[in-house]
Amino acid sequence: MQAVAITTLPLLVPLGYWLGLAITLSWGVLAWNKRRARHYLKQSRGRGDGLLLVLLLGVGVVELAAGAWHDSLRQALPLAGAAWLAALALLMVRAAPPRPSAWWAGLALGGVGVGGWAAWQKLVEGLTRATGHPPLHSIFFGNLALLSALLCLAGLGWAWQQRTRRFFWVALLLSGAAGGGLASAFSGTRGGWLALPLVIGVFYRGYARRWRAVWRWLALSAVLALIMAVYATPQSGVEKRVDKAVAEVRRYIESADYGSSVGARLEMYRGALLLIRERPLVGYGHQGYQPAMQVLEEQGVLSPGLGNYWHAHNDLLDAWVRRGLPGFLIMLALYLVPLWHFLPGLRAENPVQRSFAVAGVLLPVAFMSFGLSYSFFAYPAGIAVYAAWLIFLWVQVPGKVPQDSRHVFSNQKPDGPLVDADASDGGNLCYRMDDPPAGPLSPG
Repeated sequence: MQAVAITTLPLLVPLGYWLGLAITLSWGVLAWNKRRARHYLKQSRGRGDGLLLVLLLGVGVVELAAGAWHDSLRQALPLAGAAWLAALALLMVRAAPPRPSAWWAGLALGGVGVGGWAAWQKLVEGLTRATGHPPLHSIFFGNLALLSALLCLAGLGWAWQQRTRRFFWVALLLSGAAGGGLASAFSGTRGGWLALPLVIGVFYRGYARRWRAVWRWLALSAVLALIMAVYATPQSGVEKRVDKAVAEVRRYIESADYGSSVGARLEMYRGALLLIRERPLVGYGHQGYQPAMQVLEEQGVLSPGLGNYWHAHNDLLDAWVRRGLPGFLIMLALYLVPLWHFLPGLRAENPVQRSFAVAGVLLPVAFMSFGLSYSFFAYPAGIAVYAAWLIFLWVQVPGKVPQDSRHVFSNQKPDGPLVDADASDGGNLCYRMDDPPAGPLSPG
């Protein structure tokens, strides 16, 4: 229930990111079992849960410290609240882990729903760019839809191991991926496409490098053909957006044109770097950044109009210029700690575990790429979605990843014995390296 809520609601329901966290916490309270909780929380000590918990709490502390220092607690409280609710949700999810099928089903249903909604906006209502419920405007909406599509593709490794319903799950996840990709195209968002080279690398390391050369080339050809088809389809609007971006970059280089979207962003980055140089440790706060940019504008340092924006349109620069060096460091940690946790899983022999590891790597990689051209973590929605999806993936991947096939992928009940990996859902990841079963192991 909580996995479905946190994956479907943020993109489809007003304030769905808050509602998803609330359902996760409520479900955790209802499903709380003291004995089960003690069992799982004891197991989690070696899985790095403490590091993730400290990280999420640290995000809130940095936000509140910056808010108190700069007298902007009103802006800082929702951001800190999103991080701290996610920290509490981590304890609840760890004590009562969701079934993996619920996670993948939620992603797929969310992708299908968001694709249908975006198609309705674009083709029926005639909107120029599909968008979500406030504050999920086209950029937010399109990038999160693209991420949901990528996560659905990551789940295909898990789906292929479901022996009784293999083709159902493969079809469902492919439908979710198609819907998310369609929504991204109809949103007209360009910044998210910067993630594609890194994303292809993640899929190669997680899946394609194990394939025969002919299958790798076929997969690459299929991906390129799909991208070209989307680009060439007039209804998607992708071709116009790409051509516009190329023209804007050319004008910025040739004549320092700051009136375009690309030129304005590059100029904002320059302004943010100037402000960081003046206050590298404490920053300017949530309320001080925009007036400081307006001063640079009045002095003729920046082009007119850039003082109207309240964030830097780049997550790392925005964190540093508004929250100081602690904000920059905690932002780096939000990217690097998940990568540290999930990257070893790309080498796992178990395909089910590897699918969660691929999804876990895609999450920070995608947000890093999205954050190059927009400040997602300036919004409570960005922190809530990132942190919530992170904790659901985190609890599915063990701290130590077996690098060979001598492990058990368990679908055990908390108080029951380990069971064979043939369970259709995949179950929770519990490994016992010192006591492998006598017979041949199933891949999960």
